[in-house]
Parts: sequence; structure tokens; C-alpha cells
Amino acid sequence: MLKTPLGFLYVYINNEPVEYKLNSLPLKPIEICSYEVDSRYMIEIDKSQIKQGDIITFCIDTNIIAQKDGGDCLVEAMFESDDLFLAIGGYDINNNNKNKFAYYFSVIENGLKAEIIDLQYIEDFNVAIAWSDTDKLDYYTSVWFGADPYI
Repeated sequence: MLKTPLGFLYVYINNEPVEYKLNSLPLKPIEICSYEVDSRYMIEIDKSQIKQGDIITFCIDTNIIAQKDGGDCLVEAMFESDDLFLAIGGYDINNNNKNKFAYYFSVIENGLKAEIIDLQYIEDFNVAIAWSDTDKLDYYTSVWFGADPYI
């Protein structure tokens, strides 16, 4: 289980806790730029655990209310305190078939929610999480890019 600076990350399928896999990601999501975060992970859910119609939630155990951000098909839940910026991000459309909806993300009070629409378009199910100290230059942009699961 991932312990973030804001609290533990919990993942649920239909309100039942599930195990998830964490993979460390490079702290510089884009090699040629100066954007760097303090921590960055890919959260992987085993596709065999997912069924059509499932609701998957990614929740941070915090009192800070998430703000919605993103762009195009990217949906990010952004958390900000005086000394930390954290984001969890996912895509609405499966990357391999941009015309077919596989799942739909929305921001909830303490994280992200994914509604599974069609399993045939899901090869894998990943969400990224990243955070940075707010004393760093461009911390918002760095975390925004860091929480993009396809960068």
C-alpha cells in the first residue's frame, strides 16, 4: 500500500478494497525538460479483477478536497496544501483505440473514480500518481505531467 505525504492510497472495486501493484516511474516525466517531482508511481489493477459496470475508486486518506484538472482525455484529481502538491491521473479512452470508450474517469472528493464501460477495449488499467514539494519551481506543472499515466 502506498503511503503518500497526505495519507495512504486505497483502491476499491465496487466499494471492496483491492490489492494493486506499484511501479516507480522516472521523476522527470519528460526527459528534455526541467520538470521533476519528488515521487511518481504507476498504479496497476489486474484486469482479471475488473468486470463491465464496475466502479473503481482511488482514494487518498486526507481531509484535503481534490480539485479537477486535466486536458483532452486526461482527468486528474489535484490536492494542494501549503507545502505539497499531489495529483492522481487517468485517461477516459484506452490509448490503443482512441474512438472507443473503455472507461470514464471523474474526480471525487478524495481522489478518482473510474466507471468501466467496455472490457474489450482494455488491455491494461493504469493510473499515475505524483507529488512535489511546493517550494520547487514549477511544482504544479511538474506534478501535472507526473500524474499522466502515458508520459
